[in-house]
Amino acid sequence: MNVFDKFLNKFSYKFEKGYPDMNNDQDVLFFQSLLESLDIELYQTILINESAEDIKNELIDAGYAPEDIIIKSGKQIRLLTKGSERKSTMDKLLKDLEGSRYDMNFKGSSLGAIIADDGTAVIVKPKERQGGLSAGLDNEQMLVDSINEYAQDGPINVVFRGTNKTLIYNKVASAKGVGTDTAGGKKADVQLLDDSGSVIANISLKKANAEMWESADRRYKQLMLKLSKKLLDSPFPNVALKETDKKDIYRLYNPQTNTDLGGLVITDLPDNENESIVFGTDNPKTVVIKHTFSSEDFTFTRNTLNIKSGTIFSELSDIEGTQYEPILVVRHDVTRTATNGLRPIVYNSSHAYKDGKLAGGRTELTYDEAIK
Repeated sequence: MNVFDKFLNKFSYKFEKGYPDMNNDQDVLFFQSLLESLDIELYQTILINESAEDIKNELIDAGYAPEDIIIKSGKQIRLLTKGSERKSTMDKLLKDLEGSRYDMNFKGSSLGAIIADDGTAVIVKPKERQGGLSAGLDNEQMLVDSINEYAQDGPINVVFRGTNKTLIYNKVASAKGVGTDTAGGKKADVQLLDDSGSVIANISLKKANAEMWESADRRYKQLMLKLSKKLLDSPFPNVALKETDKKDIYRLYNPQTNTDLGGLVITDLPDNENESIVFGTDNPKTVVIKHTFSSEDFTFTRNTLNIKSGTIFSELSDIEGTQYEPILVVRHDVTRTATNGLRPIVYNSSHAYKDGKLAGGRTELTYDEAIK
C-alpha cells in the first residue's frame, strides 16, 4: 500500500464521499488543512488515481501477475499477456471484473478494451512486444523459474523452509504458474508437478507486505445487499446508512453521534468461509506462502532445493489468532452501485486493528449480526 492509499484509508471517513471531492470547496479546504498538518506545502501536487489502483488490486486478486498490470493513467490500465492469449484474456476479464463491459471501438488497441464498472479501461497488450514494460520477475515467476532450472536434469526434492514450519515435496519434475486460473474459487499461483505431469502441490503466494486476502465483491454481494437493507430498515443503534447526493449510494454513519463511519469490520467469519478465502478449492489443498522471494532464498545441495519462505499457512490453525486472520472490511465506494456504495474486501486483521484497537474511524459487527 503506497503513502497515498494510507492517507486516504486514515482520513476517508472525514469526507462525505469517502475521499476529498476536488469540486467541493469545503472538501478542498479540509484536504489542504490535512496536508499542512503533514508538512506538505500547498503548492505541491498529489495525483490520486484511486479507481485504477482499485481495479489493479481486483486484477491481482483474480490471479493476474502484478508486474503485468501497468497503470497508464487514473482511468487506463495496460494488462500484459501472451499474444496468442489476448482474446481469451479479455473474455476472462469480463468475468473477473464484475459489471464490466466490452468496448470494441476503444482507441489504442486493435481488440478494443474492457471497461470496468467505474469507467477504468483495461487494454490487453502482447507481453512479448512490450520490451522493458514486462521486465522483472514477480514471486510466481521467480519460484517457477528456479525450480525448473534445478530440475532440468531430473526430479528434485523441494523444501520450503518457513519461519513457522517446513514443507517437503519429493520427486518434483517441474513447476508452472497457474495464477490466472481462478475458476471455481481456485487460489493456487504455482503447481509442482511430477514426471507424469500430475500435481504434487498447489501453492498460493502472498508477498510479505500484502494485506489483502481477497477483493470479495462476488463472494459477499448478497451479504452486502442484505446488510444494506437491514441498515436502512432496522439499523443498529451505532450503525446505519444515510443517503448521499448520488442515487442508490449510501454512507455508513453512527446515529448516536450523527458522525460518519470510516467503514465497518465484520468479525468471526465462519470457518468454512475462512477456509475458502485462504485456501480455495484446489486439489490437492493449496498451501499459502507469505514471502517476497529474492535470488538469495534459493540454495541447491544434494538434489534438494531449499527455499527460504517466510510464513507458511497450511491449516486454519496457522492463522487463527494471528495478525493474518481474515476479517471482512466494508468500505465506501461510490462506484459500487449494485451494493448501494458498499464494497467488501477481506484483509489481514492487522489492517483494521492497531495495537489491538479498531482503527480508521470504523466500527464492528459480528458475521451473525450482519446476516440476520
